Order: sequence, then C-alpha cells, then structure tokens
Amino acid sequence: MKNDRTLSPSCAGDVLTICHTIVLLLIVISFMTISNALSQQKEPRTLQDVGFVLPEKTTKPIAELSDIALESTVDPEKYFVGPSDIIAVNIWLSPPLNFALTVTPEGTLIIPTVGEVMVADVTLAQVKEKIISEVRKKYLTAPITATLIKPRQVVVNVVGQVLHPGLYTLRAVDRVDRAIDEANKLSRMETEEHLRLVEDQMSLRHIALKRRDGTYHRVDISKYLAIKDDRHNPYLREGDVITVTRKDRLKNVFAVYGAVNLNGKHEFVEGDSLLDAIRIAQGLTPQAVMDSILFSRLNEEATALSNSYINLKDIMEGRQPDIALQPGDRIIVKSRIEERGDYNVDLRGEVLYPGTYPITKNRTWLSEIIQQAGGFTEYASLKSAEVIRHSFFLEGMENERLLSMRVGTSPDDSIDYYQETTIRIQRANVSVDFEKLFAQKDTTQDIILQAEDDVIIPSLRQTVYVFGQVTIPGHVPFIQGRDVDYYIRKAGSFTDNARRGDVTIIKSKTKQWLDPDQTAIEDGDYVWVPRKPDRPFSYYMTIASQAASALSVVIGVAVVIVQVTK
Repeated sequence: MKNDRTLSPSCAGDVLTICHTIVLLLIVISFMTISNALSQQKEPRTLQDVGFVLPEKTTKPIAELSDIALESTVDPEKYFVGPSDIIAVNIWLSPPLNFALTVTPEGTLIIPTVGEVMVADVTLAQVKEKIISEVRKKYLTAPITATLIKPRQVVVNVVGQVLHPGLYTLRAVDRVDRAIDEANKLSRMETEEHLRLVEDQMSLRHIALKRRDGTYHRVDISKYLAIKDDRHNPYLREGDVITVTRKDRLKNVFAVYGAVNLNGKHEFVEGDSLLDAIRIAQGLTPQAVMDSILFSRLNEEATALSNSYINLKDIMEGRQPDIALQPGDRIIVKSRIEERGDYNVDLRGEVLYPGTYPITKNRTWLSEIIQQAGGFTEYASLKSAEVIRHSFFLEGMENERLLSMRVGTSPDDSIDYYQETTIRIQRANVSVDFEKLFAQKDTTQDIILQAEDDVIIPSLRQTVYVFGQVTIPGHVPFIQGRDVDYYIRKAGSFTDNARRGDVTIIKSKTKQWLDPDQTAIEDGDYVWVPRKPDRPFSYYMTIASQAASALSVVIGVAVVIVQVTK
C-alpha cells in the first residue's frame, strides 16, 4: 500500500506562517547583535584621541581646568611657559577645531594635524606667536587663537629667614611672596609668637631670587605692594631658589611719620626716592598737608641734622625733581586738624523721644538735649536722673588703673581706693541736680555734654524696697515723711535673726549706705536689714578667754599700784 504524504492546503499554510515568523525573528536578533557589537567596538583613532575636543564637549573640562584662584589676570609678556602647562589651541573653522594640549616634559606642544612646537622657557606671548605661525602653515585662512587654560605646578626652594625653609609646590601663576607665606605657615606646635619673632627679622626688600639658568633678581615685596610693578615680585618658575635675608632694623632704614597710612620705619634700598617712601607708606591720608612736608637728614657721622620743607605736590606734578633717599632719612607729613567727628550722646528713660542725639564739640548743654527729646514724661524721676561719662576706653583703662595705684595709700585705704578708682574709670557720674535745673530753673546746674555721655532718666518708683532679715521682703509703697520703722513694719517686721541696730538706708541714685538718722527716706531707696552672724561656741569661749586675760592684767596692775602707794 502506497503512503500518502501530501499535506492538506490548511496545514501547508500554517507551516509557511511559522517559517516566516522564524525568519523575521532571526533577522531582528541579527540586527540587534550587530548594532550592539558596533556600539561596543572601539572606534578607530581620530582627532579626539590625540587632543581634539568637539565644541559641545569643551565647556566643562576647560572650566574645570581654569578653576584656579588668581590675584589678577596673567600677563602673557611676563609668564614663562613650561612643562605641564595646558594650552587651548582653537582653529575657527566650521565646525571649529578645539584642542586642550599639555606641554610635554621636553617642553614641546604636540598639535594634532600640525606637528610639534618647542614652547618651554619663553613667554606666553612668544608661545602664542609660534603656535599661530605653525598652525597657519596648514590652515591658511581660518582664525587661530591660543590660550593658557591651566598653569602648571612648580617646585621652588625657600631658604633663609623664614619659619620653615625647604621645597614647596606652588602654581606658576603664584609670586615670590606666596612662596614666603607658605614657608611661614604655623605648624600645630607653633604659636603666633614664633611667627612674630621670624617676621621681625625678615627682610621684605632684599630678597634674592635665583633662577634655574643662574640669573639673579632682587625681590622687593614692599615696593610691589606700593606700586604693583611685577618686576619687584615676579611669577615663580620651576627650580627657583628664594633667599630671604635678615634685615637691619636700626641702620638700613628710613622712616615716614604723620599723615600717611603706614607710619613707622621701612627698609632702605639703594635708589629709593621721596615718592617711593610715600608709596611704601601706603600713601597720604586725606588730612595730609602736602606743601610743607618736613624732610630730616643726618650726616654720615650722625652728629648734624638738616631739616627742610618740601612741597610734595610740586614733585608729584613734575615741577620739582624727586629726592633720592639715604639711610636714616625721616619724613614727617603734617596733618590738618579735623575737628569734625561722631559726637553724640545717648538719652534713655522717661523722655518723650529717647535715643541718640548729635552734639557739637564742647558746646551742647544738657538742657538743649532734653528739649530736643521733647521733655520729660509724667513718670520721670528727676532726683534719680544722672549723667554717666565714659572718660576712658578699653585701650586706656588698665594704664589709668596702674597709674592710680601708684599713690601712697595706707593698707586700710587701699582696697577702698581701688574700688572707687574702678568705678571712676568705668562709670564716672557727672555732678548735676536735675530737680534744681529743670524743676527749679537753676541754670547753674546746667552742664556741657561730651561725646559718648549717657543721660539716664529713670521712672518714678513710688516704692521703698525692704530686704534682708524681714518677714516679707519686697517693695513697700512710698509715703512722704515716714521713717524706717514704718517700712520695716510694712515688710512684716524683723525676723529672729535680724541685727536690728545695724539697719541701713541705701540711696537709689548714689548707692550710699547711711544710718537711718542721717537721711530721710525717699522713693526708690532701699532698706537693708543685716543678719546676726552665726558663730560657733568656740568663738565665744575665745572671747571670754581674752576678756579674762585682759581682766587679770588689769587686776595685776592695780595690785602693783596699791602696793607701791603704801
């Protein structure tokens, strides 16, 4: 029997559909595999591999490369290029070609599609010219620029009068003074006193800078700070040796005093002039008198002194020649008297408009300020009002205290004198009776205010404060004419521990301690009731023993006298 292998039309259609599906899946898988392989395959070397950076990719790297703190822009005429400097070379085609290139250790710059250019040990301005010249050979018409985008690090040696001599790594845009600052940084075991001792002996104007090529330069930091001339404080280069010398604080100096911003002695350098001295002293103050500057010079033996007056304005404007300085010269710049200042007083308390009020120097009366403040409120306590004068400030307080202690006080008075002196220095009361001046119109009580005076007008208290050994200490309403016993009764009378015979009245304004029979009680006063001292039994035994000893001596003397007179 013959087998029938012929498929029905419906089965053949199903098989064909499955085959088409499998073929489509194979095609999709093959496409995905090829795409993935292509994406992971390393691209052939292009300009990017040798330094070419597409424009849209240059922004972030260049910003990061140039993120360095600078004191000013780099001067291409004074900056010398060296290994590890990064220079951007831009060829402004369409699209532009941008290269961020590093100077090689051999001092060359390899420019893609152009070649190798020697750039070490010449100025940045010369390097730019060389780069543009070489690139121009290939790109004839496109604009070309070259820019320093990251200065290199350099190693320099700082020796001499510094805190920590040695090698330091800095940037090529740093100057000599930065290297010296690094060499004078305090370690954890050092204090500001260590640095002060070094800086007192450190010359800022006779600093020797030796370059790697053997050339020497004199660094003058003081003059650089005065006139900002880069040759006095040049950029650092690899291999620099900076020698900080010791200065002569007495002989090799000149001095500028008076109306300048930096008074005192300054190191002398051969070639200094009068204008240099004024600049090193950081210029004149607004009060300087320019037409009569005193110029004083000693002879070589320091036995004769010559003085002359100079019009500095004529020298500055070229009408007179500058004057060459010599060691020991002194320049005194006179100052105009400026009387204007921030003269004011503070008015606090019970006036209509308390606050700070301007006054003239030694011409404004107390009554004028009270009038400007709108007068007193109905709650003002004139009898307690006071004027506080701050005669001494922080810089003079301790010196005044020491001078006051030189007086020949007895041991008994020394403590009291010290306390009173402290009060006088910190808070000196001005003697003025507000009641007589403003209530009774006694103008002899008026006073001239001084700058920084405090005028204090307290409120009416209408109470007397009773405290100490009373049953209910606190404020008791004031009643005119009542004596101390009245206020003590109102405070609940004495406690068992009260020392009744030593009750004291403390005046509200002066804080004087007075016996009740020495003063009338006024509102705001204090009544102080002291406590009986708690003494042990041994104390009384000692007193009794001493009394018995004294009595026996008296009896003995009496017996002797009786026997002698018989």
